Amino acid sequence: MKAARSMDAQADDSLVWEGIDLPRVEPGVYQAVCVAWQGPQWVRAFQRWCLRLEFSLLGDGTLVSRFYNLGNDKTRKSHGRRSLFYAVWCMAHGEPPRKGQRMTLDTFTEPGLIYTVRVANSIKDDKGGQKPGALVYSRVTDVLRVERK
Repeated sequence: MKAARSMDAQADDSLVWEGIDLPRVEPGVYQAVCVAWQGPQWVRAFQRWCLRLEFSLLGDGTLVSRFYNLGNDKTRKSHGRRSLFYAVWCMAHGEPPRKGQRMTLDTFTEPGLIYTVRVANSIKDDKGGQKPGALVYSRVTDVLRVERK
């Protein structure tokens, strides 16, 4: 027979979520500012380098993420001319990088940059199946434009 636990003991067994918040907003086109980034880091589950940019929607401040794949060679990150990362970095920087120039992530969070982004719901799981509603979140799918104010 199992011993009964007190309410205090049950509280000690609980887990605390310490990951990022992935909220849900109405899909559409929004203006936003990039407020932070995470990575690049090797994501073992996907066997690739990943970078997350965090955008704050100007209407209400909701934080929505954009994820970039930076290659699947564990020894080095990659971002060629045709990559989505390269395109958005160039828009934020205002021009392509010069040969040998460091493509710093601070470029994304420079004051005065206003991003026009498309937001959609992430509805597919990692196997291509439909996610349960409780696991659906919104994410930036495209950066359409970057303006300097």
